[in-house]
Amino acid sequence: MRKEKILSVKICSSKESEILHSLDKRIKKGIPTVIFTPNTRMLLQANASPAFLNILNSSSLNIPDGSGILIASRMLGGNIKHRITGIDFASSLLALAEKRGYRVFLLGAERGIAKKAKKNLKTLFPKLKICGTHHGYFKKSGKENEKLLKKISSSHPDILFVCLGSPIQEKWITKNARQINSVKLSIGLGGSLDVWAGKVSRAPKIIQIAGLEWLYRTIKEPKRARIFFDIPVFLFKVWQSKHF
Repeated sequence: MRKEKILSVKICSSKESEILHSLDKRIKKGIPTVIFTPNTRMLLQANASPAFLNILNSSSLNIPDGSGILIASRMLGGNIKHRITGIDFASSLLALAEKRGYRVFLLGAERGIAKKAKKNLKTLFPKLKICGTHHGYFKKSGKENEKLLKKISSSHPDILFVCLGSPIQEKWITKNARQINSVKLSIGLGGSLDVWAGKVSRAPKIIQIAGLEWLYRTIKEPKRARIFFDIPVFLFKVWQSKHF
């Protein structure tokens, strides 16, 4: 997979179809794979935290989930041409899992949300094997975490969707995912379960295509307004990284 660095984070610049083809081969061969879906805020967090930077760069692949990353790539003379949103990429993964018979485990969100998401996903992908679900409100270390790992292991998933929000999900995956022997692919997907469960609605398709879903979500959820500050700060830091 082709990669380039933005604020020291390695971002994949390959097409989604190429990524999926590569992942399919890795899953078949049983090669443990970790995918993160960084946006501009996550890159700012990594820029301020060497520990989080190391976590992002320890993944097998970071896909560009954020229009700001595309702008940054152009500023740096890179080749990232298309935004790959985490939830859209996950849907493509689910289609692949249905086709190949891969088993999927859903982890995260409030109690009951993962189960609702499973029910709705089964209507979209009737032959999809969702082998288990669990909410995201558990202690991320100690006995409760160990109990969860045993639960996931006993369901023998090939793919693990972790929807705990960033940076919690990236830290949890890095620490725990490789302890689950059957899991070939782990991916952090933020609020995807809320969308699949019908708790949160996505922007209309035309807004998604225009790369303005972040604006739609900010209007719907004013607490996300920090993004208006994140983007100019992010682009300034990218400019600095190029000129200094």
